[in-house]
Amino acid sequence: MTTFETARSPDMLEHRPEARAFKIEDLMLEIRRGRLRIPSFQRRLAWDREDARKLVDSLYLGYPVGTLLLWETTAPADQIRWGGLRLQAEARPDALLVVDGQQRLVSLARILLTTDDDADDFALYFDLDRKTFVLPPSPGNLEDDPARWFPLNRLLDSEQLFEWLYKREPSRERRERALQLGKRLREYDIPAYIVRNGSESILREIFGRLNSMGKQLKAAEVFDALNGLRTGKNPSSLADMVLALAQSLDFGHIEEDILYRLLRVLHGLDVVSGGNADPLRLSQHLAGELYRQTEQIARQVVYFIRRDAGIPHYNLLPYKQPLVTLGKFFSHHPQPKPRSRELLARWLWRGALNGDHLGNAVSTRAALNRIDPIDEERSVQCMLEMVGHEQPLLPASTEPFNFRFAASKLQALALLELQPRDLETGELIDMGVLLDYRQAGQEPPFVPLLKGSHAEGALALSVANRMAHPVRPGLRKTLLQVTDDATLASHGISPEALSALQGGDNVRFLSLRAATLQPHFEQVFARHARWDASDRPSLSSLVVSDDEEDT
Repeated sequence: MTTFETARSPDMLEHRPEARAFKIEDLMLEIRRGRLRIPSFQRRLAWDREDARKLVDSLYLGYPVGTLLLWETTAPADQIRWGGLRLQAEARPDALLVVDGQQRLVSLARILLTTDDDADDFALYFDLDRKTFVLPPSPGNLEDDPARWFPLNRLLDSEQLFEWLYKREPSRERRERALQLGKRLREYDIPAYIVRNGSESILREIFGRLNSMGKQLKAAEVFDALNGLRTGKNPSSLADMVLALAQSLDFGHIEEDILYRLLRVLHGLDVVSGGNADPLRLSQHLAGELYRQTEQIARQVVYFIRRDAGIPHYNLLPYKQPLVTLGKFFSHHPQPKPRSRELLARWLWRGALNGDHLGNAVSTRAALNRIDPIDEERSVQCMLEMVGHEQPLLPASTEPFNFRFAASKLQALALLELQPRDLETGELIDMGVLLDYRQAGQEPPFVPLLKGSHAEGALALSVANRMAHPVRPGLRKTLLQVTDDATLASHGISPEALSALQGGDNVRFLSLRAATLQPHFEQVFARHARWDASDRPSLSSLVVSDDEEDT
């Protein structure tokens, strides 16, 4: 493993920034022209529509909304894609890159510049009667009183505003409020500083300092802001690494924070930074080496977790911190013996089952310290000693199911080992797509069978009432009609349990299913953890050579 040195202290800004104010309509015009842009080292949009609504309301009320920091520099041609907004930006020598103010400007652009009234998730209307900003009204409300709801994407263009007034023919009072709204928002002045003749490293430094005060960014986001690459090399940031790993490994989206912790460990630093520690700053060359090394090691870890430990998706990992520990192990021992891989899989499962992989800083440091950079098999033995050899109290099929917790993720893994089939087609279910539920804005694909009045008794909260299956309406009714024993068995449902459900005895159905699932869970956990098996190292490590005997 390579240890890198940090870069030198940041440079001084030669000229003070220019202080000026921009009207909202001028800022939006610069965005439309492609002059005002978001640089590559900025974080992704973190605001939602409610944040955007509060911003527009503050502008309307005349409240201060903060200062912008802009960097005037050259910029190549680019396509701007923010939500439903699509703009083509030509190459410019005088582009204004937003160093601080991204969330505000992108939100305003998505509200004010989209062509269609409801084309963007941030679309807002102004209720001309209550003088409040609201979500797009329902079609029924729009039809009942079309002159009440004013779409904000028509506010900047006076022709569109007057066209709306002409077509809707609002009352005099509503008309005056619409015109007042347009004037107050278009002419609102936002203060800004413009930095000229500054280097990118200085702007990254300013950005990092601005975002280390008040409500802080995550450590991984600050690292990307200060060290992300503009050389075209991949990965150029932790965020890029997340997407690249997700697209190529079919393992889901690993959190940036976990990859940043791995990066720190590979860099020879503590797994987490102290609360008052300065952000980690590296030269572009060293940052590129660390990004590349982190992605390479992460790939090795994912291959191991999927192939050797049998855990197919990141969202199924009971605890995430073992990714970092395994990353350090593979950085020192990139091609471990088959026996070491087998024992590491036991280590992963045992620590998940007994909670030793919980992942606080103290336990993570202890696990990392057990890895010997020279001796592969000694490292494995030390790691196994830490998680112990005694079987804990295992998750029971009668306990409440909550996919946020490790015990339920372990139960979910056991459900998947039944190779669940689609209740309608009988085909094997591709759970990989379903397990990316966060990216799709959905719930985990372990859906309750019995809901509402059908969900009787305490077992209705347990895994006995959960099925690994795509979410569909009427899932219980579909189950009642299944006649294929293989499909039923793939969900841990016996013919007797189905008969109870068909007869309306929901409590008996859940009890019978819990009784079927419990021994399956125990068998799966025992097979992976191998509590009673010998953890001896490989036979080759036990053989003493003649030279060693002589010494």
